[in-house]
Amino acid sequence: MPIQGERRSSERIPLIQSCPYELSTFNLEGTVALSQGHAYTVNISQGGMLLLMTQAPSQTQVFEVQAPMPDKQERALKLVEVRWISQVPAAEEGTMYLVGVKFLFEPSSSAQPTGS
Repeated sequence: MPIQGERRSSERIPLIQSCPYELSTFNLEGTVALSQGHAYTVNISQGGMLLLMTQAPSQTQVFEVQAPMPDKQERALKLVEVRWISQVPAAEEGTMYLVGVKFLFEPSSSAQPTGS
C-alpha cells in the first residue's frame, strides 16, 4: 500500500497546551448555538495545528481558537477551518477527536513583496 506524502510545507512543532475555542452551529430554525470548550494542541505549524477535542466539529467548519504561540507565553485569537477529523477511543473520557485545522487569513510565506 503506498504511503501518502506529506501535505504540509512547513515544520510541525510539538506543542501540548490547553487551547480555548468557540464553535458556532447554525440550526434549521435560523438560530445560532454557541458552544465553548478547551481542546489540547498536539502540534502546530505555520499553516495550522492538530487539536485533541472532546467535541467533534463538522468537516470544513470554521471556528475561533485561542492558539498558543510557540516559544512565547502568549495566545493569539485565530480563525481556523477543519481539514480532517479522526475519532480516537479514550477509556475514561469516552470518545475524543484528533482535528487537523488550517489557519485562515494568514499571510502566505511564499508571498513576494511588491515594489512601488
